[in-house]
Amino acid sequence: MLEVICKGTPYEIGVTHGSQAKKQVHGSIAFYDTLFQSSAQLQWPEVRKKADQFLSHAETHYPRYYEEMKGIADGAEVPLVDIMALNARSEITFGLFVETKKQVDSDGCTSMALKLAQTTFISQNWDWMQEQKPNLIICHVSQTGTDLPDFQMVTEAGIIGKIGFNNAGVGCCFNAIRARGMDPKRMPIHFGLRTVLESRSKEQAIATLRQHGVAGSAHLLIGDKNGAIGLECSHVGFQEIYADDLGRVCHANNYIAQHEDVYESVWLQDSPIRTARIRELVSPEVMKQPSFSSIRELYKDETGLPGAINRKQEGISRSATLFNVVFNLGSKEGVVTMGRPTEPEEEIKFAFN
Repeated sequence: MLEVICKGTPYEIGVTHGSQAKKQVHGSIAFYDTLFQSSAQLQWPEVRKKADQFLSHAETHYPRYYEEMKGIADGAEVPLVDIMALNARSEITFGLFVETKKQVDSDGCTSMALKLAQTTFISQNWDWMQEQKPNLIICHVSQTGTDLPDFQMVTEAGIIGKIGFNNAGVGCCFNAIRARGMDPKRMPIHFGLRTVLESRSKEQAIATLRQHGVAGSAHLLIGDKNGAIGLECSHVGFQEIYADDLGRVCHANNYIAQHEDVYESVWLQDSPIRTARIRELVSPEVMKQPSFSSIRELYKDETGLPGAINRKQEGISRSATLFNVVFNLGSKEGVVTMGRPTEPEEEIKFAFN
């Protein structure tokens, strides 16, 4: 697993990411070229036209992110619009989808937050196609000359925001949702994840996201030591999912709240089943003394294979669990475990002193 230390101006951070992960950036582009053809029936020249709709808005409203993407593009020696396409991958894949008679399950992801007396844990299995696994990287980011918090994340090469937490103890997890619609005048979902990682509280993160709007559909699990909120997004608005009486927020790949004027396709039949299953597994007994290992143990669950919490890429399921994360936002520590939780390959620790 490539780990990249990214420090400097936005452009310099991008160049570091792009140059060290050049092969992986090209791998991400090749992977999404194929995926966009199957999910949205778009060839890459058409994808570039969709991505180009985001670029001028990004340059004006998110200049740091625009500069970082320029650095990645220059470091990887690819056009800037290709990097924009990667950062709008959720909007293109899940917002511009074309329904077909042959339904194949892709993605997955099951997430959970747990509020305790002194801290909050957030966690998830990140499920995606095995073909994209070689293009995952770990980024440790410090933006010199700003008062923004340092953060650590696991992401796909070329994408500037994903799953992680910062030195203020603010973290995020992510579930894809397939609902039609894309608004390029709003913030791409992966910019939104980056915004969370640059926030000093979950309230600040949510307020910023609401101010800018999000361009497509997703669930962002946003937490700090004081608790977590699930933010269900669409290209027209938001709904918040609050912790239950036991301090749990559990989510998979379908909307839980009602979203007006949004068409959500029947997609992953196992999604509500996984939500119910992770809620069942996070019992009061488990919550008494949770730890990194006890929480990760929950994500080994294979009930309903291949579309289980611990997903497997076989049969109708085109994706598998590629990594698991467990973050303790109070102690500012985390563990990323590569591979299916029952078949761990590598363990990477995140921490801020």
